[in-house]
Amino acid sequence: MDLVSWSLNAIDQIFSTRRQGGGEPSCPDVTFFSGYTIDSWQKWRIVCLSIMSVEDVEDMYIIGCLISGFLLFGVSGYLAYREIQRMSAAVLAIVRLPGMCDGIFRAISTQTEMLRELNRRLDVILTQDRRSWTQG
Repeated sequence: MDLVSWSLNAIDQIFSTRRQGGGEPSCPDVTFFSGYTIDSWQKWRIVCLSIMSVEDVEDMYIIGCLISGFLLFGVSGYLAYREIQRMSAAVLAIVRLPGMCDGIFRAISTQTEMLRELNRRLDVILTQDRRSWTQG
């Protein structure tokens, strides 16, 4: 923490003690000269910048992280959409094969019938068990 406060103090002192040269334009007290820009009237103007505080830098980092998070979220959503689209195309290609459909649908219907039979047997067992509870 001492190194950070020392470096910030050193930067503040460098910029606060900076003196302008003979030909440099003057800037307000808490700003320093950083360059020139041309405006819409084709006139050269000076650019004066102020020193950013730690809070300003924190705000810039927070905004940068938020923007990066939104961009990563968007990219991952696009990649997931592309993967789902690729998988659904592969499933549709399998289902549309003429010889393959019959075997898949037959296996599914066989398993469905087995589950229905097991469900019917469980219903019989449960009704018998309920009767024995009510009588006993």
